[in-house]
Amino acid sequence: MKEKNEPYRKDVAFINREKELAFLKGCLNERPESILFIHGPKSSGKTTLLYKFLEQIQREQKVDIKFMDLRKTFTNVYEDFLKTFFQVEDTGEKKESRASNINIGFFKIDASVEKKIMEKRADPFKVMEAELLDLTRKGIKPILIIDELQALEKIYLDNDKERQLITALFNFFVAMTKQAHLAHIIIASSDGYFLNTVYIDSRLKKCSTFYKVDYLAKEDVMEWLLNLEKYSKIKDYTLTEADAEKIWDTVGGSMWEIQNILGKLFEQSIDQILTAYKKEMRGIIAHYTEFDKNKELVLEVVNKKGIVSGTDFGVLPIEIRELKELLRDMVKNNILYFDPTEAVYYPQGKSYHLGIREYFKK
Repeated sequence: MKEKNEPYRKDVAFINREKELAFLKGCLNERPESILFIHGPKSSGKTTLLYKFLEQIQREQKVDIKFMDLRKTFTNVYEDFLKTFFQVEDTGEKKESRASNINIGFFKIDASVEKKIMEKRADPFKVMEAELLDLTRKGIKPILIIDELQALEKIYLDNDKERQLITALFNFFVAMTKQAHLAHIIIASSDGYFLNTVYIDSRLKKCSTFYKVDYLAKEDVMEWLLNLEKYSKIKDYTLTEADAEKIWDTVGGSMWEIQNILGKLFEQSIDQILTAYKKEMRGIIAHYTEFDKNKELVLEVVNKKGIVSGTDFGVLPIEIRELKELLRDMVKNNILYFDPTEAVYYPQGKSYHLGIREYFKK
């Protein structure tokens, strides 16, 4: 067992992202007037980027950061949402400075306000607005960040299927940004279909900004892999340029997958790891298709073209409704990514494209 103060043999790396950080800081230095949607393929580094951004900005400015990752919370009904967004503050707790703290849990309220909200004697959105207004008057910039907001899509107000919670939230976000300019609101998601719903909504389109966070560029990956001690604190081994090229050819700029491979290199050779990885990715595709001919037809188009628009699938002998369902299923299962701003589909990373190619080698 490692001693308490002994460092890990591999640390989590943060590579470049200077352009993305500059963009986020630029947004924060303007009065809020739109909802910012951060989108990109799964494991492209969106959440890691946001944490790095917040770490930097709270050292530079007077901000109140409210960050919520809905992958880590259970929200099944409206009451779950209320408990997630509002936390009863213990009056005996030592107050921490809002300007130097990230609140994981959003708005803190006292027990009396919670009771009014739960009994529907107080509007939760008015409670949130009042706090944002109070912070702004004190010269503090409120920043609300929600990761994977689509987790709330199937929650309804008072069990009324005509009143979606997420619609009410968007109305609130528009009011707080475009209308009142009270808070910076950032929504991050890898669900292209969810974001497409927002992108084509004429009401939201005119008050939303979309920014794509993609996988790392090759030059960044090579810089990282050829300087492991600098970026990952790895001292046990080094990689040659040929080794780095092999990793790039297998997983591209997917940070999570590269981190995973680096961890395995303590016990296995790079060729062993990558050979097993290719088999695993082919297996994922084989398991997903289960010899479904229509799935194979769709993936064969992706295999040949890489980036595919909806019209590229039009030549397939599949009914439009079934084709749409297939594409939605592939996006939901992270086989394909759908980019709402360009209306194109492509494999969920280089490793998935590799898996598709390996599958069709049969």
